[in-house]
Amino acid sequence: MTKLDLMRIQLLVEEAVDNGATTVEEIHQAVAATPLGVLGQLEPIAGVVGTAQDLTARSIGAVYDTIRRVNEQVGVFAEQILMTQGEMADKADPEGQ
Repeated sequence: MTKLDLMRIQLLVEEAVDNGATTVEEIHQAVAATPLGVLGQLEPIAGVVGTAQDLTARSIGAVYDTIRRVNEQVGVFAEQILMTQGEMADKADPEGQ
């Protein structure tokens, strides 16, 4: 497997994790919003429920934003490792054989 193949795999995995986190976040947001939406229809507690909905949505968003940031940094780290290994391989076999 070439360094280019490894880099493509690294990018593919990073993209898959990012897309997966976004999809799960959307589902999580929808599931969390459903009962709060029903409770929000009760006039005496509508204001408090609105605050709870906002806090819940922001909290869920922050968790998945963190997952995406960690994934990005892991991707940067993996890229650096692959580049270093590629350079070491080039030095060990300068003729590319």
